[in-house]
Amino acid sequence: MKEHPTIVVPYDFSVHSRTALSAASDLGQHLGADLHLLHVISSPAYAYRVYSASAVPPPIDMNAVCRGVKESLRDVADRSHYASGKIQTHVVEANGIAEAIGVLAEKFGADLIAMGTHGRTGLAHAFLGSVAERTLRSAPCPVLSVKASEEDERAEKSKLGATQ
Repeated sequence: MKEHPTIVVPYDFSVHSRTALSAASDLGQHLGADLHLLHVISSPAYAYRVYSASAVPPPIDMNAVCRGVKESLRDVADRSHYASGKIQTHVVEANGIAEAIGVLAEKFGADLIAMGTHGRTGLAHAFLGSVAERTLRSAPCPVLSVKASEEDERAEKSKLGATQ
């Protein structure tokens, strides 16, 4: 094993990705690993073409979106108090989230990808797919898939309901 193993943590700001970051941090503390916290922004123009009859997407200031996500991701990294190795944040724009995770894991020489999963089944899985499953199939290294507890999910849903 390398002196400083590398763990990539895809982060979508969900309760599941927070759970994955916690698991990666715990494991990373024991291994002295470097963490790469990664957020992939799926291109809105691509999604608009796929789901809309119109060929012209609405104007979106992607630079502003990326700046906001970078700040939020840096806040997450700072709040994690990860002391063992170093933690770096990365925000990329890509059409394929799972593919981007795999490419960046390979670029960073990742020893592990630790990611959250929503654990969808049935129609939800058929329509929404599974980024974790697609990542697992194409990853250049092992993938640790982590699902938040039902209690954490309920707390997240009630918190979101209170803010709407």
